[in-house]
Amino acid sequence: MKNPENLKVPFAAVVAKLSEDDDRDFWRTALTVLTDEFLHRYDEEAKNREWVFVVGVCSHWVRPHNSSWKTSHGRFMYPEGYKDSSPEFDWLVTLVCKDRHWTHVEKLPGKRRVTFQVAIPARTARHKQAAVNTRWSPGKETVLYGFRQRDGFWRCVAVSDEELRGRISLA
Repeated sequence: MKNPENLKVPFAAVVAKLSEDDDRDFWRTALTVLTDEFLHRYDEEAKNREWVFVVGVCSHWVRPHNSSWKTSHGRFMYPEGYKDSSPEFDWLVTLVCKDRHWTHVEKLPGKRRVTFQVAIPARTARHKQAAVNTRWSPGKETVLYGFRQRDGFWRCVAVSDEELRGRISLA
């Protein structure tokens, strides 16, 4: 189920940080899909924790041209980072979700939190596909999302955990 626009991650909090090399249409599509994923889990799980959405750009990946993630929709460069296999952000935006309302914060709140960390590759305006690395904490669950641009529109065409939970609703 798609969420009303006022419940989406505030695109304005991110757009100010984007460069000319970052495709704004891609970012809007990726954030729509990933916000839906975040809110789906938020709605299903206990609310006795802080819920945090961290999104940022990563320009340095481990061997991006030698590693790939194979899907039924083709191959994507495998988005693995340097620091404990986590991407290192060039910049990031941290948002707290409470009662489905978003607040931009400068640092992570408290210790009892659920964090959805989203690493989006830099320079998306130069490419027709992108793989996004996400990680849920606690638990360190990593899920990859593959996006392709077709006919001028970005679409999420693959998710690394589809076999476990079935196909998600993709934008």
